[in-house]
Amino acid sequence: MQKTIYSRESRLLLRLLKEIRTARGLTQAELAKRAKMLQSDVSKVETGVRRIDFVELRHWLIALDLDMATFVSEFESRLPVLASVRKT
Repeated sequence: MQKTIYSRESRLLLRLLKEIRTARGLTQAELAKRAKMLQSDVSKVETGVRRIDFVELRHWLIALDLDMATFVSEFESRLPVLASVRKT
């Protein structure tokens, strides 16, 4: 099995987190301050250098004023699209 950090699901997770942050008009530094993280950690997560665990994800989403259920629903809704694109 391929390491999950290199999976399409992982890439989607990172892309979605960045999309939400930018849609909310936040810089990495602003998100980091809200989530009580370092800006460099936000950058590393968004670029896939560093993994984010479930508890960190929860803090990240709270800082973005988004609940976990909504985030997971959006994440799941985008997966079939990725699967169908990859098969072509």
